[in-house]
Amino acid sequence: MVAAVILDLDGTLVTFTFDVRGTRQIIIAEMKRRGFDTTGLDQTTPTQRILDSAKGQVPPRTEPEYAEFKNSVYSILDKFELVGAQSTSPLPGAVDAVRSLKSRGVRMAILTNSGRKAASESLRKAGLEGFFEFVLTRDDTEAMKPRPEGLVRASSMLAVPADSVYYVGDSPYDIIAAKQAGVRVVSVATGNYTMERLRADGADYVIPTLSDLPRVLGV
Repeated sequence: MVAAVILDLDGTLVTFTFDVRGTRQIIIAEMKRRGFDTTGLDQTTPTQRILDSAKGQVPPRTEPEYAEFKNSVYSILDKFELVGAQSTSPLPGAVDAVRSLKSRGVRMAILTNSGRKAASESLRKAGLEGFFEFVLTRDDTEAMKPRPEGLVRASSMLAVPADSVYYVGDSPYDIIAAKQAGVRVVSVATGNYTMERLRADGADYVIPTLSDLPRVLGV
């Protein structure tokens, strides 16, 4: 029995116009400028792992050095995300699926790696405000996906058993976070990854669009 659904935002509910690789290149350059070792990091490295690499190089007594770098990374992300948020729109089936789940009493929340400003603007532009009990962004959590901390916190806030929570996302990072948080995951193949790739990475269910979500959840 599903009690609650936590959804990713960009690429899952709404279109995602964002130069991920270009942004990581800028972040790695900023990291190098600040004197951190960037060996092994490239445009395919998840942003959280770039942050983790920097944090691992900072002794506890100089923690403010990492905090300053993290703030600069978030500022870089905010700048790019806010530009993308201006042209966002709901993905096929998103609005109807959310309305359907809401009408059937399914509790819903959002967990996204986006910042608070861009997430709020994206939801507004897509007409998806008001459906969710809360929206957790990277500004509200200890770490971004693929780390599981955000999902653990979201599940705790919903106060329902983990085995009755589903996380809905579009990427392998969402699958990793869900598995580590102990919740089931529904992957939506909206374009960045194929259904075959998402199945191979361990999604419990894979669907082509959110139109199929209520059926998969049995509601």
